[in-house]
Amino acid sequence: MPGAPTFFSEPEPGLFVVHYEDDAAMSPSLQDPLVAALEVAGKRGPVGICFRVKDAIPHVKLEVPTFWLGVTGRSELHLHAMAIVSLSIGVRLAAKGFAFSNKIRRIPIAVECFSDLEQAKKWAKETRVKMSGG
Repeated sequence: MPGAPTFFSEPEPGLFVVHYEDDAAMSPSLQDPLVAALEVAGKRGPVGICFRVKDAIPHVKLEVPTFWLGVTGRSELHLHAMAIVSLSIGVRLAAKGFAFSNKIRRIPIAVECFSDLEQAKKWAKETRVKMSGG
């Protein structure tokens, strides 16, 4: 259903998997439950997140990375790894720009694109610990 609330899970402590089935699901107004879960997980240790964005989504609205830049700027969340899983060129371009924006802001988060969710989860699990200094 377009605009349905974000579906996410925490398959292991500190590792989140989010599924966006359409661009409406990426709306910042629907992210509160996810951010609340990140706040809880960040109190326990380093956090990694994998976004599985449906390949048919052609682009990402500017409000989405703008919102997530605010989230990654919150050091108390201990968000150190963000994987974007999609074959969409527009989504991958947005992810590269997002990664660069965090880098120039000196935010300690690694951002990478993947075509396979299992590879992304493995990378996020390892990277969240490595980036946190652990």
